[in-house]
Amino acid sequence: MCRNRQTNLALKRLLFILAAVALAPVLVFHFVLLASEAWQVIGHTQTGDTVSISSVRVLKKNQRVALIRVEYKNPGELPQGGPFVEMRARVHFNCNTGLASPTTEWFYSRDRNGRFVVTKKASHDNQFGKAPEGGFADLVSRSVCNESK
Repeated sequence: MCRNRQTNLALKRLLFILAAVALAPVLVFHFVLLASEAWQVIGHTQTGDTVSISSVRVLKKNQRVALIRVEYKNPGELPQGGPFVEMRARVHFNCNTGLASPTTEWFYSRDRNGRFVVTKKASHDNQFGKAPEGGFADLVSRSVCNESK
């Protein structure tokens, strides 16, 4: 009888450990998303899209990295597809030249239900933030580069 009890206890511990290992990546991803939710609205595009930034990091030689979020007023068709109501990206800024370019981090675009409908990884995108993607590049670059160090 005691041996069955020990076996059941060991089995329960094993199941608990397996569940914890399986859920750990999901929880970490969720907490990372929550941590990056301190969005600051910095303005609107000519078409009324809301532009926000979060997690600005100052680097050497007047370089910066920030999370960018654009909430499209009207669902838009972008070069990546669509319709999208939101786009997020981690962006590198060269404040000496005013150039913004996405880093090798993922881009996220969502539909109205909050599902990620496109993910993209790019190290260079000449059209990032230009007219086809909402025309927000200059607004974001000025805001990020003008933040106090």
